[in-house]
Amino acid sequence: MAEPIFSATQSEDVYPVVPLPNPGEGGPIPDMGFPAPDGSGSDGSNIPVTPLPSPEQGEPIPDVINPGNGGGIIGSIITVIPRPIIPCYFCSSTQYSTVRFLNTASAYNPFLIYIGNQLVINSLASSEISQYGRVSAGSQTITVAGQNGYVYIQKPITVHSGQAMTVAIIATPSGLDLMEIPDNACNSGYNVGCFRAINLSVTNQSLNVSLNNNYVNFQGVAYKQITGTVYLPTGTYNVQVYNNPSTTGSPLVTSSFYVRSNTFYTLYLFNWNPSKDAIQTLIVEDYQS
Repeated sequence: MAEPIFSATQSEDVYPVVPLPNPGEGGPIPDMGFPAPDGSGSDGSNIPVTPLPSPEQGEPIPDVINPGNGGGIIGSIITVIPRPIIPCYFCSSTQYSTVRFLNTASAYNPFLIYIGNQLVINSLASSEISQYGRVSAGSQTITVAGQNGYVYIQKPITVHSGQAMTVAIIATPSGLDLMEIPDNACNSGYNVGCFRAINLSVTNQSLNVSLNNNYVNFQGVAYKQITGTVYLPTGTYNVQVYNNPSTTGSPLVTSSFYVRSNTFYTLYLFNWNPSKDAIQTLIVEDYQS
């Protein structure tokens, strides 16, 4: 078996095809023929009947970016210089896209991620984001499983030829789901970058985002909303996140990042634990074609 490859319009009418359990739950599923994480073939013996394993099981693979948060933090900034993985490990035609995976779900052990029946990520913990990998265009079935093989999500996504996208594992009121997020190129020109924000917090479903004390202000960013794009001169920006409608007083999160020329930045807002106001930030560079 090959090594794993991966070191805004959202669809409201596509749902996971298996029940979504709560954190820490587990249970048997039919044998879906997936290879085990060690590369061995499936004979059904890798299908679990027990809860998720302990966090120390499984090893992270290269090219998965982790800001090293830990519990109790209020924010994190990482700068990912995206690059496709070459050669194309999951392409059955000349039509493909670049795809990466982001885990915004708290209180779960690291996930395995499959495209079809191919393991592409063998350990993606909360707040980790993978590098981009090339994937054939068309409908692709994504499976998110625990380290013991328990399936949390299995559903199709649409991969558009020539476009980049982030597939986010998100918390919902009923369990876990996937959200497809198109990653746009920034054509801002010299000494200007691009910026947007996405609220993936299930507990704080209306947030305000302020840059440099209201130099830019996104108000009332709803759950799963992708804001419009703003252009920012190169330089350092302070980020403050508040519950709507406030933009004063003590923010939920404060952090900072540097904008490079002609580079697209996405600010992800999500929970570092399931409690209300337990918000963290993650800023990443999107793929530049």
